[in-house]
Parts: sequence; C-alpha cells; structure tokens
Amino acid sequence: MDRTTNNKTNIGAFVLGILLFVLGVLMLLSRAGVLSLNFGKIIGLVALFIGAIEAVSGFSILNRNKLVWGSTLFLSGLLLLLVSYDFVPGSWDQIWPVALIIPGLSFLMLFFSNVKESRLLVIAALLVAVGCVGMLVVNGNLTFSDRIFGSLRFFVPVAVVLAGFYLLWRNFHKAGP
Repeated sequence: MDRTTNNKTNIGAFVLGILLFVLGVLMLLSRAGVLSLNFGKIIGLVALFIGAIEAVSGFSILNRNKLVWGSTLFLSGLLLLLVSYDFVPGSWDQIWPVALIIPGLSFLMLFFSNVKESRLLVIAALLVAVGCVGMLVVNGNLTFSDRIFGSLRFFVPVAVVLAGFYLLWRNFHKAGP
C-alpha cells in the first residue's frame, strides 16, 4: 500500500473515531437526561451524507467494497430519516432492526464474493443477529426485564464511545515515531 492510500485510511479512521466518540458521548448525555436530542435524525443525516460520498467514490473508482458500504449507509440513513420525519408508518422503535439487517446482508454479500475474508462473515452475523433479536423484541415475541433493558440502554452508547476511542488510539499509535 502506498503512502497516500495509508494517509487516506488514517484520516478516515481518525474522522470516524471522532464521530463515534462524540456520538457516544451525546447518547450518554441524552440517556442521563442532560440533553434532549433526536438521534434518528442525527444518525440518519450522518449516514446519508457519508454513504452518498462513499457510494459515489466507490462507483467512480470501481471499488466494490466502497460501493456496497456506501450504498448500505445511504439506504440505512434514508430509512432513518423517513421514519424520523414520519414518511414511513411506524416509529423508530419498530424500524431500527431493519437498519441493522440491511448492512448485515451487504456484509454477507461481500463475504460470499471473497470467502477468505472471514471478518465480513462475523460482522454480517452480528448485525443480522442483533437485527433479528430486535425484531423479536419489537413484535413482542421476546421480552427483557426492565433491569436488562435498562442496562442495554447505557451499554450501547458506552460501546460507541469505546469504538471511537479505539479508532482514535489506533490512529495515534500508528502515527507515532
């Protein structure tokens, strides 16, 4: 990999790390009652914007991975915005599992195009599994106690903060002397 590609990857990981870190902190502040934000609209706009850029970039340079990843983000962001602005019947609580299953199926297609990349299968399985469990919960076929559900409400933002911190740390660690 040449130096310019490595720099682009570092910048992308750095920006994604900052976005995840800030999003996780905002989610924690919202869950703690300090802020009142509509995360469906925020996440939808960010996913739509980043997805459009990645899809157009992937299409222009014929990069299949960028095209699939970008179109997945774009479609997920579009779904979130349609739900947030009430263009799609239902609420975010009913639609969110689909926003996980869409990228999961895209990662599964990428895996089948190159079965040597087992990490794609792991990502696909996690996204589809969490989406399916979410659909079971939304439809009332699976219930959690209030204690477990309450813990999950704070676990997700903490996981997002940690993922952002990891990307930032990894970026600075690689950029060292």
